[in-house]
Amino acid sequence: MTPARVERRARWVLDTIGASEIGFGDDVPYDERAWEEVTRGERPENDDLAAAFFDLARVEELNGPRDEHGRFLASSSALDPLDPLLERLRRKLGVESRRWGGASFAVALSIDVDNPWRWTRRGILGSAARLKKGVLGGHPRAALREARALAGVPLHKLRGSDPYWRFEKIIAEQRRRGARSTFFVMGGHRHPADGPSPERYDELRSQLVETLLECGAEVGLHGSYTAAEDPSQLALEAERVRGLAGSVRGHRFHYLRVDPHRNLRVLDELGFGYDSTLGFPDRPGFRAGIAQPFRPWDFETERPLELVEIPLAVMDASLAEDRYLGLSLAQAERRLLGLLDWAQGNGGGFSVLWHPDRFDPAQARGWDRLFYRFIEAVGERGGVCMSCGDLAAEAASELG
Repeated sequence: MTPARVERRARWVLDTIGASEIGFGDDVPYDERAWEEVTRGERPENDDLAAAFFDLARVEELNGPRDEHGRFLASSSALDPLDPLLERLRRKLGVESRRWGGASFAVALSIDVDNPWRWTRRGILGSAARLKKGVLGGHPRAALREARALAGVPLHKLRGSDPYWRFEKIIAEQRRRGARSTFFVMGGHRHPADGPSPERYDELRSQLVETLLECGAEVGLHGSYTAAEDPSQLALEAERVRGLAGSVRGHRFHYLRVDPHRNLRVLDELGFGYDSTLGFPDRPGFRAGIAQPFRPWDFETERPLELVEIPLAVMDASLAEDRYLGLSLAQAERRLLGLLDWAQGNGGGFSVLWHPDRFDPAQARGWDRLFYRFIEAVGERGGVCMSCGDLAAEAASELG
């Protein structure tokens, strides 16, 4: 006889991939040994359904290693992020992939507004320091970029403009391509990692939210570095952004500091409809072994949360920065197009993440144009680009 707990876990996996008509124990056999391995925190090798629960419920993260920011990395994972097991199981069971936005696959576009304004006093000092480092360190191209950027500061000061404040243009370019995105706005700063100029962010937050809403974008909360560990701080930040934007249903943790066993339940309790943090910072792919939205498993209650998790498939920083993959623009584009080729053949609904500095002409180095080419490539492959909120709303109705 199948234990009730195993039955609930298996049923959650099958319902998540759209296999509601398939019976556990009948159509899919119960392997007692495999589910006992899951209980011991071991990934089963010979039972796809038990292994799918292991990946989707993030069992390996219960006691898994974390980096200095408290993040679980792809380098620590047993799964193949670009060959998600649950999608293989879906195909094996003959279940068609869900359609999102009426298309064969959907990409939820998102911008994390870590820093809306470059040329603060600290920003100028930081740029000058990088210029000096580039000159002394023998990096003429980097030094030239900083020099050109600094040369434009007086004109920005005269106009009252800033290279990071390009939100109207970003939204207009997306709209021209039939796309819509979500901007995750910070509600507080309590740690140096939250950004160099918290006072300027506080001054601009109201104008930022107003601008985004007037342009037709969705506003979500970008929970700060310490809010990932402090529910009271997260609640305060949620209240602050909701006070400006009204209903805020979406969330993403700064630095991707999500622990699916610790802080997703807090988001659920705070009334968020969805989160889109669950991705690897160090490489592209699907951290929960699935390429479509799902309701995360809560081990405390032995049932899924109401919260919808939108898998984060790729972040610009993961591709571009030397601390991660450090790819050239051409290499990054190949990675992104490879992801879309996979989605064209397999379906899915997932998010991608860019930052405002990638749209600064002085330092973008083509990453802004790559973002727009990516949007066009989605459409060319039969997909659709939408906001995280739109994707989450469809997922909520599908998942029940």
